Amino acid sequence: MNIKLRRTARTPYSEEIAIFDADSRDEGGEAVNIGKLDVHYVDDQIVGTLLIWAEYATNFNRTRPADSGETMTDLIDEILAEVSEPLGVAAEYGIEVNYPRLDPHEFVANHTRDEEEA
Repeated sequence: MNIKLRRTARTPYSEEIAIFDADSRDEGGEAVNIGKLDVHYVDDQIVGTLLIWAEYATNFNRTRPADSGETMTDLIDEILAEVSEPLGVAAEYGIEVNYPRLDPHEFVANHTRDEEEA
């Protein structure tokens, strides 16, 4: 798996992170967005919510070679290792994992986005 994380929002003690599978491409040739992670850094652990889009999770086993041995648990472990291994960050975490559908998902904001962010 070639998972890429992109921070979309940050506070001194939390982050919102978009998750991409760089081994899979969408119609536009971009890495497929497979979910998002909201994490909060507290004194002795990381807590938060991991969302993996149901459409990606459903197709996960179909897109992996049968002999790869990669599981959804391996994917989750890889994502969480990315946020829990940097120096100065608590190694312990408690993360709730959900598999919502992407098609009814929407983003609502009352501000305009800069062209660089679009």
